[in-house]
Amino acid sequence: MGEEERVIPIEIDDHYRMYGKEPWEVSYTTKCTQCGSRIDEWGFCSCGSCGE
Repeated sequence: MGEEERVIPIEIDDHYRMYGKEPWEVSYTTKCTQCGSRIDEWGFCSCGSCGE
């Protein structure tokens, strides 16, 4: 997606503090067979079943 511009200052960016990366830096692999959402690089999806 290219380099995005930081809108929220890093000092108060809760997402960056929790996950260590910006939302656009997450890489997705496959889709969950249960909910149809994307599964991220850690194996998580929206419903929590991880495609099982």
